[in-house]
Amino acid sequence: MKEIKNLYELMLYQLRDLNDGNLRQREFLNDLTEKPDSPDLQTSIDYYTRETTLQNNRLSQVFTLLNEDAHNGDCAGMKAMIKASKKMLNECANSAVCDAAIITVVQHMNHYEIAGYGTAISYAKALEKHDIARILLDSLRECKNADSELSDVALKHINLEAR
Repeated sequence: MKEIKNLYELMLYQLRDLNDGNLRQREFLNDLTEKPDSPDLQTSIDYYTRETTLQNNRLSQVFTLLNEDAHNGDCAGMKAMIKASKKMLNECANSAVCDAAIITVVQHMNHYEIAGYGTAISYAKALEKHDIARILLDSLRECKNADSELSDVALKHINLEAR
């Protein structure tokens, strides 16, 4: 394992973690395509999957601007969340509870991303890489909006149906 010697290397570590995590998350979301029973939740998942692809594209752009390799990351946090999420979804007794569980797992992943993007943005600003910070800020905003949208879907009917 390579030693992290400075903030730039720590930022790269965080960006690679985000990149790998986003790739894993997108694959997981693609596997969820047929799972939601709620049309509103299905629409949210489809939209969030497309946003995750855009976020991956932005991260690729960041690595290009930095002239760095994107593929050295191994997002243990996302791996663990996906493993736990699959277990939980397999244990749901009915579609209403499954829909509530889908919101839970996607929001957990989303909050992990929010922390990662926020951290990477603060590192980029400290390193005076404001172009990188601006690119990452778009992804951070998308994650926060997706979280809010999923909460709205849960509160409007998913959680009530799962009672």
